[in-house]
Amino acid sequence: MIIWTRRGNGIAARYREVLTGAAVCSTLALGVVLAGSGTAAAAPEARESTETVSAQAACSVYWRNGVDYDGLTAGYSWAWNVLVVQGNTGDRVREIQCLLNYHGFGVTVDGDFGPATASKVRSFQSARKIGVDGKVGPSTWRQLRK
Repeated sequence: MIIWTRRGNGIAARYREVLTGAAVCSTLALGVVLAGSGTAAAAPEARESTETVSAQAACSVYWRNGVDYDGLTAGYSWAWNVLVVQGNTGDRVREIQCLLNYHGFGVTVDGDFGPATASKVRSFQSARKIGVDGKVGPSTWRQLRK
């Protein structure tokens, strides 16, 4: 709701104040909708907490028919030929982690290609009888997407 006043610069100031408050409320509501129920919203006292919170990405693996390739995906990345190694972070790593989980090589989906992910990649490569190096290159991508 926008409340207009008629005193000099009061109109712009009041409009800006209401709009800013609405934006904050909308942002918080959107965060709850996107995060889902059972999640916590940031509060002033949360800044003082020393607890660590880990957010694991959701995985929904499905078959995708692409322009050049068909294969499994979790929707984070459609990479096939990109080399992903320990130390990398982001959506390609989330894609790898989701696909590893889909194939039974359970790993936390956090987008961080750390030692645990590298170990699961090596186990997956060994099981698929492809070069075991802990890196996800073209041959490992192809196997993950089957």
